[in-house]
Amino acid sequence: MAGQPWLADTFAGVMLVTAAYCGARLVISWRQHRRTDRPVDALHVLMGLAMAGMLVPRLRVFWAGGWEVIFGAAAVWFAWLAVREHRHRAALGRFRPHHAQHVLASAALVYMFAAVGTAATAASGTGMSGMGGGARFPTLALVFAVALFGYVVWTADRLPAMAWVSALAHAPAVAAMPAVAVPVGGPGPAAAGPADGCPASADGCPAPADGCSASAGVGSAWSGPPLSPRLAACVEIAMGVTMGYALILML
Repeated sequence: MAGQPWLADTFAGVMLVTAAYCGARLVISWRQHRRTDRPVDALHVLMGLAMAGMLVPRLRVFWAGGWEVIFGAAAVWFAWLAVREHRHRAALGRFRPHHAQHVLASAALVYMFAAVGTAATAASGTGMSGMGGGARFPTLALVFAVALFGYVVWTADRLPAMAWVSALAHAPAVAAMPAVAVPVGGPGPAAAGPADGCPASADGCPAPADGCSASAGVGSAWSGPPLSPRLAACVEIAMGVTMGYALILML
């Protein structure tokens, strides 16, 4: 991928640090039984490794076709979760796109790896190296970039409103709230609080970037406050900026 080498190295380094951090989140949440969205953290580990290898070829750990399959499956999985989340929020009269952004990011990565593979095939016949534009369907790359940057701005705007972990730790009645299933036909008893046992935000709904998952089931072994809600949001911001940068290079 073309562009300023130092900038590509910087973004690749950020992605590796992000992947390592999300891997640590998985370990800490498992050992301490802290609330976090484990599928999202696992996805961010893969995204960090994939983006680092895309930006700096010597950091590749997997081939492009394999990443396409992985992120294609991730897009389908999170799309299903987004639909389920929409039905749940609709029952409560509210909706927040907690999983929709992961569908967007996964789809953008599928596009990027498909574009990189196409460019690499074309370059092999002309002696060109790297990739600095000329991707198929550049309008789609622009749409993905604008959507990702828009999500970054939206997430950054929400950062000041997110509760600190120390504040959540002193709210045992909320943090220990049990999960409640929501019937398909109506809100039922879940209208009294968050359905996944996550602490409520200012408007009574769980904040999507607080490490909670709308897909958490009944009987989850969570205890204590969620794991670093603001850092989880910063991971989303770093991922969105890096992907947007890579997509801009393809225009």
